[in-house]
Amino acid sequence: MRSWLAALLTVTAVVAAAVGVGALGGCHLVANEASDVGDDGAVLPGGNECYVAADCAAAASSCCGCADFAVPGDSRADGCEDVMCPEPPPGDCPAVAPACVDGFCTLACVPVTCDMTCADGFAADVAGCLVCACAEAPAPGGDCAVDDDCVEVAADCCGCGRGGADTAVPVDQVATHDAELGCPADPTQAACPEVDVCDPAAAPRCAAGRCTLGAGPPTDGLVGLCGRPDLEPCPAGTACVLNADSDAAAAGLGTCLSP
Repeated sequence: MRSWLAALLTVTAVVAAAVGVGALGGCHLVANEASDVGDDGAVLPGGNECYVAADCAAAASSCCGCADFAVPGDSRADGCEDVMCPEPPPGDCPAVAPACVDGFCTLACVPVTCDMTCADGFAADVAGCLVCACAEAPAPGGDCAVDDDCVEVAADCCGCGRGGADTAVPVDQVATHDAELGCPADPTQAACPEVDVCDPAAAPRCAAGRCTLGAGPPTDGLVGLCGRPDLEPCPAGTACVLNADSDAAAAGLGTCLSP
């Protein structure tokens, strides 16, 4: 977990460039430092796309969209250089930045330190990244009662099988969710990196009446989690960090970590 946090913290320095930069047209949201990846996005020796986050850049499946996948190199998406896009409202795009995971470029949620406590855990943005705000209490009965009430679906027009991301929704809301994505009828029209970044351990489950995509069993009661009034405060010298652990994030919680 700590090594993954270190990887995420590496990209924190560039998140300011990754969020709210509509003037760049959404084609390429982060400029990379120099690396061994060529401008044409060539794969590095050994079959890797990247070795460090700076080898990758955020990109979008449409010129004016928010970043929804990452690519190696620093070349712009073809056809977007001259497209002028409106500045997105603050917070309209999720706080994600390029990361290199297992040799492949992907987008990672940026770690957020938060000193709030929320009865129903923290809220998540459209990319599934936790934000320092309280989640709404589930409606009576909630969206789900058991894990089988939920199903894994694509969270964007690429889905994790094509380099994007997945999420979980109630079984009876799949059609509505897909319609709200507004993806092209022809999937090949969505510019995707065509790299499978799915987590084989991730599975849809029901947590506090809401469908979520988690990589493990419910985390309630485990030591080191934070963000709910029923959990112990973080020990002195540590802070509650969101998006540092996938299982904690799936439960809407943070993790107590040293700064």
